[in-house]
Amino acid sequence: MQQSNTNPSGQNSFDGIIASMPTMRFRVLFAIVLLIALMLRIGVVMIVHPGSEQYDRLYLIYDARGYHDLAVIFQKDGITKEFMDKVAIAAPGYPLLLGVIYRLFGVNLIPPLIANVILSVLTCAIVMLLTRRAFGEPASIVAGLLFALHPHSIRFTAILYSETLFMFITSVFIFSLLNIHELNKMWWLRLAGVAAIAALGAFSRISMLYFSVLAVLVWLLSNNTGWHLKAQRFALFVALYLTFLSPWMIYNKIHHDTFKLSISGEYNLLALVVASARADDIDTFHKVKNELINSAYERAKQDGVEDIFKTSPYFLDRAIEEINKDVGGFIWSQIKGVFNFWFRPVQAQSSRVSELVQSGRAIVYYIYYSYVSQLILFLAWIALFFDKGKIPTPWKVLSVVAVIYFAFTVGNAAYSRFFLHALPYIIPIAAASLVSFQDQISRLIAKK
Repeated sequence: MQQSNTNPSGQNSFDGIIASMPTMRFRVLFAIVLLIALMLRIGVVMIVHPGSEQYDRLYLIYDARGYHDLAVIFQKDGITKEFMDKVAIAAPGYPLLLGVIYRLFGVNLIPPLIANVILSVLTCAIVMLLTRRAFGEPASIVAGLLFALHPHSIRFTAILYSETLFMFITSVFIFSLLNIHELNKMWWLRLAGVAAIAALGAFSRISMLYFSVLAVLVWLLSNNTGWHLKAQRFALFVALYLTFLSPWMIYNKIHHDTFKLSISGEYNLLALVVASARADDIDTFHKVKNELINSAYERAKQDGVEDIFKTSPYFLDRAIEEINKDVGGFIWSQIKGVFNFWFRPVQAQSSRVSELVQSGRAIVYYIYYSYVSQLILFLAWIALFFDKGKIPTPWKVLSVVAVIYFAFTVGNAAYSRFFLHALPYIIPIAAASLVSFQDQISRLIAKK
């Protein structure tokens, strides 16, 4: 009797250990992926030598220089009129984050780049968690590796760009979307969380201002719930979203007599979309962009317009003028931009890229690695169109809408970093497709 009583107990304990093994293995693999992500990003930061003359010349330029200068303004004087006028073209989130770091540690590039590394590793973790919830543990580990090894997400961690912060917020936003379709007494609180994260995203990159609304809409429409409930939740999201954005809107109403948050839509249409339609290399792009922007400012100045928000029609008018000069060429550039969005691994040809290549072989390997990485990611993502029910419709629609939105708005702007805007929407789908493909291969081998 004693033996018979002992065996079941021992068997139960053994079964418990076996049942916990997949979770234990996942945790170990989860930690390994994060360690890989951490080491790669630290390595890149060390390679570029932040604070050196070469770093300042090759990396602290364009938007990175602008964010740095804004952060210095905030560090010295707080939120000034000059600060708010400049962030009206972009968004205040990343300059404020840099400014806070500069206040804590002084004007030193190392701390914000360490913050970039931490944010990127956290993004990797969140991408794995949301992929695990949607597609299971194998897909989660694959998603983590795809992000950890992605060349652009590694490289731009070492530059003062807002993309690293934006990807972190975006991944949290996607994770929060997973809760919207669940019915419980606190669903409205979850929706409020989605709205708050979307507002933080808009605070970091203005493109989130529009896309978050579109993302929530397509997510709700793609889920199997009644139309009344869909309309109710979307209306509540919009109301909550505007509530979270209202302090920024009220500030602009007081100081600029407008509830608009930014003029980036008109500015970037001229500066990014139109300028990139006329240039195939980064040097020409910046030359054309500056000419177009300066001409818009000159027209505003001639009309006595000084308020930054009142200059937005001048950017729009100049953009329309340039588009009308060659509508066919503009449309072709947008189509070409979809290809460039996926397969332009670095910022087009430029004197800067030439100098980077001459200064070390690492950038050459990065270029080749980018081509291979992007091709694999593209093939894995495109498989969603051939998927037979394993990827839920809301995921498919959200990912496709994200790619179309960002590819057509910034795809031809000659910046590989803009691909990162859509990366958190692409990786879970690509990971699920790769795991599905591996399962199919395994079944075929088993049959043989």
